[in-house]
Amino acid sequence: MIDVELAEQAVLSSMLHDESGVATAQAGEALTKDDFSSMDRSTIFETCLRLSPANEIDLIIEHPELKDEILFLSEKYGGGGIERYIEYLINHRNTRSVERALWQANDDLKASKPAEEISQTFVNTIAKSLSQRKGVVACGAASKEAFAEFLEVDAGGTQAIPTGLEKLDSILGGGFKKGSLYVLAARPGVGKSALAIQMTYETAKRGLRASYASLEMSSSECAGRLLSNASGVRKPTGKGFLNAGHKQKLETQVQAMQTWPITFKDDNQATMQSIEAFIAKQRLEGELGLIVVDYLQLLSSPGHDSRVQEVSHISRSLKAIAMNYDVPVLALSQLNRALESQGRNPMLSDLRESGSIEQDADCVLLLHRETEVDPINDDIICNVAKNRNGELRATKLTFTKPTGRFSTRTEPRLHDKKPF
Repeated sequence: MIDVELAEQAVLSSMLHDESGVATAQAGEALTKDDFSSMDRSTIFETCLRLSPANEIDLIIEHPELKDEILFLSEKYGGGGIERYIEYLINHRNTRSVERALWQANDDLKASKPAEEISQTFVNTIAKSLSQRKGVVACGAASKEAFAEFLEVDAGGTQAIPTGLEKLDSILGGGFKKGSLYVLAARPGVGKSALAIQMTYETAKRGLRASYASLEMSSSECAGRLLSNASGVRKPTGKGFLNAGHKQKLETQVQAMQTWPITFKDDNQATMQSIEAFIAKQRLEGELGLIVVDYLQLLSSPGHDSRVQEVSHISRSLKAIAMNYDVPVLALSQLNRALESQGRNPMLSDLRESGSIEQDADCVLLLHRETEVDPINDDIICNVAKNRNGELRATKLTFTKPTGRFSTRTEPRLHDKKPF
């Protein structure tokens, strides 16, 4: 049975006998000196990283005062991989992080600090240990993983999270990829929030947890759009608009939504720090399938000299969240107002306020109307203008505005009086 002592011995002894440097690289990427129980072992760990590949003689020459401990660890080497021992120390670190966070929260309570500040500090402390760190992987192992993904896609399967729009999914390589930052950009009124909510719905339908942070709409407004999209019943515009059939559909849908793994955050004063705290708290409750931020330009991040620097920091932070939590992040963005007067289709350079959005994003989706505004259905072009994981191509979507539903086919138009 593994315990802390055995795990530390296994990791350090492997590093002392690591002629190839692979085990040292794995440990160095996943662990820090603070993951070891004594100052001596922390020193040995850091020295092995610095001298890699190292051996007991090198370490004794550099730290003669640790000779006995180094020889003891060297004799404990049993060969084999160290992955499970590294994993044990990571889990132990997480446990200690929770303990430290609880102690800090208790001290803050005694100091009468605001409850919101205590809560945010608590989740941020734990999240730092829960975020997934990328390990050093040998080319051989990485190529096998890539080959397995090739075969999976070729067989019709994918680890990507489908958007629910088949033509778009085919361009994206199956849908949203874990660890990637997606930017969905359009001018106001084109339907980017409606599309993002529909994508959140598609994620939840597959049993995956989704978090939707809105700086523009309340949670009830987001849920209302979701309700219309899922039920196919538009929001009433006046008294007597809903008949018995519509009410039954809505009631049935509301009951189904009670178990959907979607969490909304509405805060029109949100900062990047508060978004990070929200996501960290959601991550504590389990793996996430999709994170949506609506929208990027409304976020603030104090402490920067200019708005361009501020937006650059926000986009980098969103990319870091995607990578650290191994989850797709969908960030909505505005396009520059000048686009409307120039009579052309949007380009990457039209992303508002900072070129870093284009740089940090793995994929950028640009929406624009193909035809004049229609009271019921709009033909929307979704242009995949940047795509690190696939091709660059546009696809046509139909946006049925009364229900906020997007499709890759033309839906029957609504009749003039009643919703469907």
